[in-house]
Amino acid sequence: MQQLILALTGLVKWYQQFLGIDVLTIDDMDRYWVVRSPEWTEFHQDPKLSVGSLLEDWAGLQRVLEGGAPTAVDFERLGAVIRVVSDRILEPSTSETGGSRAGRIDIHLRQLLLLLAMLVEHYQQAGVDALEIDDMDYYWVVEPPDWTDFQKEPSLCVGSLIDDWAELQRVLKEDIATTVDFNRLGAVLRTVSERLGRQ
Repeated sequence: MQQLILALTGLVKWYQQFLGIDVLTIDDMDRYWVVRSPEWTEFHQDPKLSVGSLLEDWAGLQRVLEGGAPTAVDFERLGAVIRVVSDRILEPSTSETGGSRAGRIDIHLRQLLLLLAMLVEHYQQAGVDALEIDDMDYYWVVEPPDWTDFQKEPSLCVGSLIDDWAELQRVLKEDIATTVDFNRLGAVLRTVSERLGRQ
């Protein structure tokens, strides 16, 4: 689980150094398509799409920052927020065009690191230090930028956790990141959430 922190540290460092950005702004217009757990990893039936809210995700994470007990779902919330970082590299924030000023929140990237460290520490103290993934760990996903586009019906793709993790290992070794790596880490965090939720 410590490798999750190292991966996010590398991604945040890259984002800050090469793009000069330290703050992510979200607002009440930041919604996204998602296949909820446990259906997001089930392939015997058609997945159902739901709509998630980044403001609601961040509100849940704020509770952890303020001293509340972390839950398995917090990994999924953090994964959604991390995926937005990738979107904002490719497209400007909706905050500039559609969201209400009252509903805007600035998230400092170092807060993402702090949250992940808190979540990992909580579960390590509970005896969870590692989770296994294998080449059969596939999942449903709506890829960016479609995952936040509500003007059309989203199309689902299939992701591979073992491929995601292999690419994140590259970030750790080579210290070179891409925008897609934020999405990969988001998927890995969703898996952590699901596996911990089963225990």
